[in-house]
Amino acid sequence: MKQIASRISIYSADAFGVCSALYELGGLCVMHDASGCNSTYNTHDEPRWYDFDSMVYISGLSEMEAIMGDDQKFIDDIVYTAKELNPNFIAMAGTPIPTMIGTDFKAIANIIEKETNIPTFGFDTTGMHSYVSGAYKAFEALAKRFLKRNDKESRAEEKESIDKESREVKNTIIKVNILGATPLDFSINKSVEAMVDLLKENNFEVISTWAMGSSSRIYKKCRRCRCKLSCVLFWNGCRKIYV
Repeated sequence: MKQIASRISIYSADAFGVCSALYELGGLCVMHDASGCNSTYNTHDEPRWYDFDSMVYISGLSEMEAIMGDDQKFIDDIVYTAKELNPNFIAMAGTPIPTMIGTDFKAIANIIEKETNIPTFGFDTTGMHSYVSGAYKAFEALAKRFLKRNDKESRAEEKESIDKESREVKNTIIKVNILGATPLDFSINKSVEAMVDLLKENNFEVISTWAMGSSSRIYKKCRRCRCKLSCVLFWNGCRKIYV
């Protein structure tokens, strides 16, 4: 009886939740770890690899870099790769080793963004928490960064859209954003497609799906919803989206 586990491990780690949430959005996702996390995520938690690739990498953290707290190679590698691949954004996810040495991902993100002019996110994931918290952080950061716009261009676009809608015949279709869909909950067995079809059959217009089966500019589509209805599939940062 002493060998019986009273607690089972998490289904998938928070770092994998970040990568899964952002997989289809055209970003460069880097897990800061020596080795192992990337292969575990690719072979066990990401069935979409069979259909198309994504920019998900491992940093290759060395023992000496961890001992000395040397973040410069990590920064240089990401900057070089970002300039080569030109991603829509850059996302870094922590694992147990960076957690133990206290890596400051937010500071690193600021440095990388200044050097590349590409939106950069640093997530203080630990590899010890559930994928739900990782997806929460990823969706929330993405929404806060790209949905909260208050410039003249966006206000003009919004006014034009409202005027156009007011001129049209009153539309009874409710616009919907499906929020929180990843293979970690819904796999690739057509579950999400079935939800979309069901909503369309019942006179709903699906604006976007966060984040399966949508384009890399998903946040631009999401703004069109105007809060008429948002359908949250599992609790994460999506429910805190500002639209």
